[in-house]
Formats: sequence, C-alpha cells, structure tokens
Amino acid sequence: MLRNFLKTRFLSRRTMSCFSQVINPITGENSWQERGDDYDYHLEVANAGFGDMLHDWERNQKYFAALKKTIGEMRKAGREVHVLDIGTGTGILSMMALEAGADSVTACEAFLPMANCAEKILAANGVGDKVRLIRKRSTEILVGEDMPRKANLLVAELLDTELIGEGAIGIYNHAHAELLTEDALCIPSRARCYAQVAQSPLAAQWNSLKTLANLDGEPLLQPPEQLKGCQGEAALHDVQLSQLPSSAFRPLTDPVEIFQFDFQRKEEREKKRDQLLKLQSKHPGAAELVFYWWDIQLDDGGEILLSCAPYWAHPQIKELAAEKGKDHPLPNVVPWRDHWMQAIYYIPKPLQLLETGKSFHLSCHHDEYSLWFDAREEVPTKSVRRHTCSCDLHMTYSRSRIGQINQSPRNKRYLRYLEENIEAGKSNVLVLGNGCMLGLASSALGAASVQLHEPHRFSRRLLESIVQHNQLKNVQFVDKVEELEDSQLAAFTHIFAEPYFLNAILPWDNFYFGTLLMKVKDRLSENVMISPCSARIYALPVEFLDLHKIRAPVGTCEGFDLRLFDEMVERSAQQAVSLVEAQPLWEYPCRALSEPQEVLSVEFSNFSAEHNLKGTIELKHAGTCNGVALWVDWQLVDDSSPRSVVSSGPSEPVIPGDFVKWDMFVRQGVHFPRKIKDALTHLEWSTEFKPLLGELNFTFSQKML
Repeated sequence: MLRNFLKTRFLSRRTMSCFSQVINPITGENSWQERGDDYDYHLEVANAGFGDMLHDWERNQKYFAALKKTIGEMRKAGREVHVLDIGTGTGILSMMALEAGADSVTACEAFLPMANCAEKILAANGVGDKVRLIRKRSTEILVGEDMPRKANLLVAELLDTELIGEGAIGIYNHAHAELLTEDALCIPSRARCYAQVAQSPLAAQWNSLKTLANLDGEPLLQPPEQLKGCQGEAALHDVQLSQLPSSAFRPLTDPVEIFQFDFQRKEEREKKRDQLLKLQSKHPGAAELVFYWWDIQLDDGGEILLSCAPYWAHPQIKELAAEKGKDHPLPNVVPWRDHWMQAIYYIPKPLQLLETGKSFHLSCHHDEYSLWFDAREEVPTKSVRRHTCSCDLHMTYSRSRIGQINQSPRNKRYLRYLEENIEAGKSNVLVLGNGCMLGLASSALGAASVQLHEPHRFSRRLLESIVQHNQLKNVQFVDKVEELEDSQLAAFTHIFAEPYFLNAILPWDNFYFGTLLMKVKDRLSENVMISPCSARIYALPVEFLDLHKIRAPVGTCEGFDLRLFDEMVERSAQQAVSLVEAQPLWEYPCRALSEPQEVLSVEFSNFSAEHNLKGTIELKHAGTCNGVALWVDWQLVDDSSPRSVVSSGPSEPVIPGDFVKWDMFVRQGVHFPRKIKDALTHLEWSTEFKPLLGELNFTFSQKML
C-alpha cells in the first residue's frame, strides 16, 4: 500500500539498509521506513512478469517447435548452428536451442538478478557448461571478446503489447549489424500488426469527459471548450479485448494489416513509418477508436504462427472453441497471456460515418517505440503528428478514473442523494476528494456555497475551467481543510465525497476521506450531513480462469526444471509484494465460490475507531480457491435502500458457481494464496484496521472442515 518516492542509505555493522520515504494513502502522511538494501531488487524480481510468460503454454510450445524446425533444417543443409539468445531470462530458450541440436549457444541478460538465476537454472538442468552467459545488454556485446563468433540464429522475445515498445527495432538493427552473420535466421522471423476501427460508447468513456446530466436528463455541467478540442493522449490503452462485452462495441471495419516487421532482414528496419489505408465502413457509426494487436511468424516459412488477436478475430477460433468451448466462455478459449495483450488507441477527433460503405482514410504511424492513429474523410495533406493532451484531463487522471467520472448508473446514485438533500440557497457544502465533478454538481443544483478541497495543481486547474465554463458563482477551492476558519466549518450543512483521491490504488485507499474528516470534525455543526456516512469492505473467494498464474509457481516448462526460478520469485514476493494487490477484475473472469462476506465496516463519523475482526466464509460451490477478491461499498445515507449504495465491486448480484460481473471503471483488491489446497471447504479471515496509523491488514487461511 505504500509507494517509494525518495531514498537515503546508511551503513550498519551487519547489513546495508535504506530508508524509503513513502506516502501512506489513508493518512496522506509522508514517513520513513527502513528497508533492506535489497528491497528494490525483490520488488523488481517479484513484478518482472517472467512467470506470466512461462505460463504461456502456446508461446513456449511454438518457440520450441520453431527452434526444432529451424535448427533441423540448418543441420540438414550442412550448416553449423550458433545461437544468440537475447534477453534469456530463465534461460528457457537457450535450453530449448540446445535440446533442438544447436552447436553453441550464447545468452545475454542485463537484469543481473535474473542472469544469476539463469546461471543456476542452466546448471541444474545439466547445461551450465554449454551456454555462454553474458551479463550485458545485447547492444554492449563485442564479438571476439564476449562471444567467440557471430551467431547465425537469433532467438529472442523482445516484444510487448505494442510490439515495439521495448526497443525491438533498435535491438534487431544492432544485432544484424554487429552480432549476426549475413545469412542469419531469426526466431521470430517477422511480425504483422493489425487494426480494426470501431465505435464503442463504453470505451469512449475512458477517453473524454461527457456532459453530467441530472436525474431528468437535463444538463447540469458541460465540459469546457478546451476539453472538447483536446485530442487526448496517443498512448495505448492496453486491455484484454476479449473481455470487452460484444454488446459494448460495433466494428466498423474488418481487421486490416497495417505494418510488417521483418526481423530477419539484413537491411535496417525503419524507425519511423507512415501508412495510409483507404477503408469502407461496414456499418454507420462514429470511428472513435482502433483495436490493435499483432501476430508473429516464428519460423522462416511462416508455418508456426502465434496470434494475439481477440477471440472474434483469432485465426484458430473454430478449433479452439471445439477444444475448450465446454469448459470456457467463448472469449476465453483463446490462449491467455497478460504480457502480450491487445490495445485501444483513441482517434483524436471521432469521424462520423453516416452510412454503410462510406469511404474514409485510416492514418497509421509508428516511431521507434510507439504507434498512433487518425481517421479522416479526406487524404491528410501532411504526416499526422503524435497527439498529446492539452486539457489536463488525460495527464491528470487514469483511464479508469475518466470512465468512472462518466459512469451514468453510479452518478445517478450520487445525484439522487444530492437532489434530495441540497436545499437551493441554503446548503453550504464541503467537498473532499480529487476531481469531484459530482461535488460541483451541488453548486449547479443551487447550493448557497461550495468549497472544494483540491490541492492537486492540474486537477484544480481542470475543475476551475469547468466552474468558469458553467458560470458557477458560488464555488471556492481549498488547499488544506484544517486551515478553514471555525465560522466556515460551523456553517457547513453537508460534507460530500465520492470518494476519490489520486494517491489511491486499492479501493480502501480512499478512506483518506475519513482522515480529512477527522481533521475538522470537532469544529463542524452537530447537524452536518456526511456522505458517504459509512463504508463496508467485502471479501469473495473466487476461482480465476487465468489471473492466478501471475503469482503461481512454474515448476517445469517444456520439460525443463524451473523450480529455482520459483524459489527466487517466492523469496522476493515475501519481501516486496503486498498480500492484496489491485487488479481490474472485469478483464479476468472468475467464478464465485460463495456469497460475499463483510470483513470490515467503517463509520466515518467515528473514523478513528480501531477494528480487529475475524470470521469464516463457507464455500458453497466446488472449485479451486486461487484468489480472494475484495472491494468497498460506499453507503451514501443510513437507510436500507440499495440505491444508497455505490459499489466498487460486482455490478450484478453474486451467485456462487457463476462468473462475477465486475465494475469496469475501478480496480478491485485481490489476494492470491501462496499455496492452494484442494477440497477446500472454508476460508478463515481476519482484518486489523488502525486508521490513525493508516494500517489496514487482511489475512486469509484455507481450511478443510
């Protein structure tokens, strides 16, 4: 829950230690915590993502198949095979190359903890003396010094969701120029990038600010012109596209190939290219965004193909559905991976395509590390520059927060409370939180005065532009609530929050609302109305289809023993990984194994009270409990109406045995058990909350009764 910002070190007699300055999101206070000198090392190892790749069975099998095929063909042609493995990680591809018959293997790994682990793994698998391991970046390797000869086969996994975001273009260019023979082959040999233009009112909510309307649908707050004219950020929005509900988007074109990258070509790969495609719309609609993915041909002949396409565009969807369709929903029959996902790119200015068959131009661009797109009716007269935010919205808030601000069902519950409780010309409102558009709505509803606690520079500038554009005359901004005059605090009739704070990562980090409230509570009127009045945290044992793999041990991979890697990650996870981490669970399907159970209830009028709770959850559905999901329900007023609750968890009632439908505009908390037990019947839990210290800890243990 704590984030590193600044570090200083001291030398003790026994060990080197360091103090890390951290911000506690619940108290908002900076503090110094002593960490072992190797804390950053453990943090990087635990979150490096190697385990996710090693659980990608399709990737592993197809890399191995490509190595066997390529090396076999080279040997058949009478050629020696000298392999260079760039970014070896655990050494898995080097071991595959030796197994496939390579004469020599040189591997490089610049991340020293991983390189040291690879050395041990290679030795444990009996090939420690057969792989030359270089602890350098490939661009630092010298032939004749680090490696005895140039390689004639390069195997590497240098790709990310964007394909080129990890510097693949420059690394391949250097390798061909300095490290590979003229006739060298590469695995993968080439890549193809695809784009599909679509309309999605749901996804568009992640990119722009919409009009906030009252319960009758009449505009309350309009976005200012600077937001309407902003082109947004060109950066990709990486998502598991297969989990986007089919009802939430309309494809306006078929997928089209936009770029090819020939990794095997001796000539330099261009670092910057433009591609202009003339397309026709399949349906009327607004070209709002581009879905993006890629595939790779691992062998020279293009026979071994790995596709990152979403399920509806996957080239093997029929075979995969026939194989897995009985146990998995259709979107989940395609191979799962979290290290290569798909991406959404937002069109700077959505193009209206009013009829089927309407022609337009998709402008595609890439530089050395990234891509961007535009859609225009006419041919652009010049190259389209990469666009950036000019309105503060995109540079200040995450995609999920922008979507949350636009989320109509959620907003209606807050607006219902405000419309029922704000008295025109009489109510004086203190708003606590960052970017609280709903707090501004109380001004539009006629509140006599509104004070917004908004210390964040860019967030305040954005809200000030909204205030000015909507001609709200009774709004003032506050840096520190404790500096308000006693007369001002006594005059407040309402304290309101969503709550949302920029430092929050886990849902309950927004309990900072309670901390701010405690700073002024004794100077408020006894009759002041506080909303939300309380919050409840719920826990739900679940069975993930795939997400648990990011923390699961690998064991063996394609016959190679990787238990030393598992041990290294486990040691680092114990040092540096929180027992609960934030994940957008709508992207990761899971079945509920019980009903949700409340594990903490907090009254904000008595926020300083400590809690120490224990309980047991009985599992009602057979399955493997490989995760516990946690979230917060905010109680707006103290009544029994479900319309007074705003949840950051499931968006529909939870039924044990069914897949959970999650809120798509917030991240939930997830606990992954270190060890998973079969035949589990109960889950024991405990919660310890010390609000004044900002300490909220959960423990879970699996029981068979």
